[in-house]
Amino acid sequence: MLNIFVPVKKRLKFVFLIATVTACGIILCQLYWVYFNYKTRKENFIQAANYALRQSIDQYQLGQNKLPTSLKHKNPTLTFFMRTLPDNDAMALDTPDSKRRFSAEFATVAIDRQHLPEVLALVSRLLSQQKHMPLNIDTLTTIFNRQLRRGNVTQHFRLYADKKQQVVSPGQVAAMVNFYKDPVMIRAEMIDGYHYMMISNFLPALVSSLMVMLSAGSLYYMSRIIKRQMMLDTMKSDFINNITHELRTPVTILKSSNEALASFGAADDPESLNRYLNMNASVLDTLDKDIERILEFSRSEERKQTPVYEKVMLFDAVQQVARRFEMTENLNLQIGIDASFEIMTDPYMLGIILVNLVDNAIKYSPGGARIEVMAEKLSQSWKLIVRDYGQGIPGPELPYIFDRFYRVSTGDVHEVKGYGIGLAHVRQLVTAMKGTVRTYSELGSGTTFKLTFERAWKR
Repeated sequence: MLNIFVPVKKRLKFVFLIATVTACGIILCQLYWVYFNYKTRKENFIQAANYALRQSIDQYQLGQNKLPTSLKHKNPTLTFFMRTLPDNDAMALDTPDSKRRFSAEFATVAIDRQHLPEVLALVSRLLSQQKHMPLNIDTLTTIFNRQLRRGNVTQHFRLYADKKQQVVSPGQVAAMVNFYKDPVMIRAEMIDGYHYMMISNFLPALVSSLMVMLSAGSLYYMSRIIKRQMMLDTMKSDFINNITHELRTPVTILKSSNEALASFGAADDPESLNRYLNMNASVLDTLDKDIERILEFSRSEERKQTPVYEKVMLFDAVQQVARRFEMTENLNLQIGIDASFEIMTDPYMLGIILVNLVDNAIKYSPGGARIEVMAEKLSQSWKLIVRDYGQGIPGPELPYIFDRFYRVSTGDVHEVKGYGIGLAHVRQLVTAMKGTVRTYSELGSGTTFKLTFERAWKR
């Protein structure tokens, strides 16, 4: 039988290539989206943290300075010293040596509520710069973390004062202050780094990855279904060709014998007539059995089979099957079952199962078949084992041997006759009897079928 997987792979190669490129493209887009989202969130977070740091510095300065009372009034105002009259130096006039009288001009400016925070921050900053007040990093850190909480930021920062750095680097949370004579850089460092952003992006990335995996799995499953369907189509075609060949052989024999009887006077010779009639009967009997097997398999597929259980001596049932193969050349069939092994089973179904397994073992044991039939007693079930020492089944083909019309390839060396329905029928009957079947095989060493039935054995 030809290898049916080669044309399938050739037909689906382009589809798999497109599917692979598509899946890789989706994964790359997903990775880029995760990276872009992480980068954008980090930039937004740094901007929010820098704003919170500047606000914290302003609050710290407000807490360290005593501001003018007019700014705390219901209607806040700020009074400015404009000039003196006459226009002299106010400090020079206000000395013990000065005898001249003067007057000063002041201007009061109303501060609207919208700009009051900025005015308060400016005045406090000017006072801090004038007084050169020391900076308490711990107090500023507390204010900064509190400001972050107001912005729903739960990460903790630690602040450092750096007199050497004068410029804020990109991506850095820092601000310049002038509390001292020399500018000071207040730098903030997150205690746990930016890992939380990666964790917050993990769930969307995980969901997207699962979607990609589901898409890839769907494509793979679809390819398996397509392969399976094409394989079934090929097996059906092989079945039709095979059954045509199998039926043509007996028809040719019957035509030849009929021609001999009609044209060459064989009918007048009793010995020749008897020989041809026996040959025709044998051919018709074989043909009838093949047709019955096909019809039985077809009927079993169309209706649900119900086993009829009765007490059966397993050794006798196996021996009865063995008698059907007595005329097979070079057959060594060994029955390793105790004569008292009694079970509850359907004898008809069990007989068909054994016939198909033994027949299959004979076909794939070129040069002579050695077959062992054994049984095991379990607590609530029993196991039937059929083992042969033939050519074995390749590992990649084991999952398909119970499919309809499937036949294991034998290459160009040996061609096995059959229709590919024997093992499929075995699985149908085993399933109907609420059993399971497992297959173990190794090339050159043979094949073992282990059938387990749930009906308890009885003495």
